[in-house]
Amino acid sequence: MSATFLGIDVGTTRTKAVLLAPDGVALLASAAAPTPQGEVGGVAVHSPQAIRDVVVDTARRALGEAGPEARAALGGIAVTSVGEEAVLLDAAARPVGDVPTWFSGVGQDAARELAAELDRRAPVTGLRHPEYTVHTLAWWSRARPVQARDAATLTDLGSWLLSSLGPGDLVMDHSHASRTGLFDAPTRSWRPEGLDVVGMGGLSLPRLVPSGTVVGELGAQVAEQFGVAPGVPLVSGGHDHFCGALAAGARSPGDLFISAGTSEAHLLVTDSLDPAATTGSEVGCFVTDGLFYLHAALPSGALYLSWTRLLGLDPATPLDDLLGDEPVGSGGVRGEISADRRLSLTDVPLDVRAATLLRALMETTAVASRDLTRHLSRTAGRAVVQRLLAGRPTESPAWREIRGAIGEGVAAFVDAQEATALGAAHLAVRAVTGTLPPPVPRRRPDPDVLPARREQYRLAFG
Repeated sequence: MSATFLGIDVGTTRTKAVLLAPDGVALLASAAAPTPQGEVGGVAVHSPQAIRDVVVDTARRALGEAGPEARAALGGIAVTSVGEEAVLLDAAARPVGDVPTWFSGVGQDAARELAAELDRRAPVTGLRHPEYTVHTLAWWSRARPVQARDAATLTDLGSWLLSSLGPGDLVMDHSHASRTGLFDAPTRSWRPEGLDVVGMGGLSLPRLVPSGTVVGELGAQVAEQFGVAPGVPLVSGGHDHFCGALAAGARSPGDLFISAGTSEAHLLVTDSLDPAATTGSEVGCFVTDGLFYLHAALPSGALYLSWTRLLGLDPATPLDDLLGDEPVGSGGVRGEISADRRLSLTDVPLDVRAATLLRALMETTAVASRDLTRHLSRTAGRAVVQRLLAGRPTESPAWREIRGAIGEGVAAFVDAQEATALGAAHLAVRAVTGTLPPPVPRRRPDPDVLPARREQYRLAFG
């Protein structure tokens, strides 16, 4: 049997492991478990050791399901994880404490207070999002001073997990580094002066590597737990959104990946970054060598959950059942999503139906997505070639029709089950074989919208 490859994804709520067949397409096995999360002093945290235990067990179960032949053929392992969560390590490379989650909000105050000084002393291309690691480090130095003093270095959660599986270098890949606020993407270099600004000047920053780099090999102890031989290559992964985009087929300049979840991430791949044009945009290195990304998000899923409950509807009910035969244009009801993530609706009649408001919400988020895509395209100076949409909403024919009719670029709906873990496995394949596997199949066909109905969309939304 030719080589198999293991991809591991440490997500916010679930940890997944998938074993990719030698053809780079078929899944031989998969396993999942809840990602352990705790709270310390009112702050949501992840325990690195607890997550490592779950990762090892989840990978062990996936390999066990695949059988002895597939285990014996294991040719590489890569890990992807949420991008902004950094593990502080002491001089012996041990975590000094739990890690505030990316959504904990602990860096919000520092983001406001230190923005000007960070820009002056450690300028980077693009904006520093409040969730970036550098702002969490400021919180760490103020709220956890003992841990901060004990820390000698840091890396992202996925890279630390990878290094804990066997002998290898402590590194950080470029895509994760792009979410720290201490890294300049066009030059692929650190801006360590930012550590002084946030009170963590004693830290050293890890060696930078591209995603898909062999950085070590599986140690004997973990190999025994996995039921495989030691020495399997350990490969640097990447940020979870970007690994998902890679698996879905976003691999060339002009490819746009939209991951529709609670937060609807928009990721545009490009081959260059103009520092002047991208001042107000989240930018960084993509997981494919030589390419960059522009990133932005909409609160589409969060708004849907809020409004279905507000209207007395069950958000678990299929969208098509909730919308019924509500016409294109929602009877003239229009909406807008503000910069502070609020939804406003206008021209709402007193006798409006819940289905009308819900369709107006779907059309409003589609228009907002189109406008956001146009903004990313203008900023990048790059036209959208294809629009890849993934996530649970793509199961709805009505959602696919609305998004197919309202948006930039040709729409394709991808079945991206466990796409992030698959993206990690794809990086492992490329690192070992030099070839990137094909993207996941587009199992859900693009919606077949009749010309007359498409004209209705054009008249209503341009």
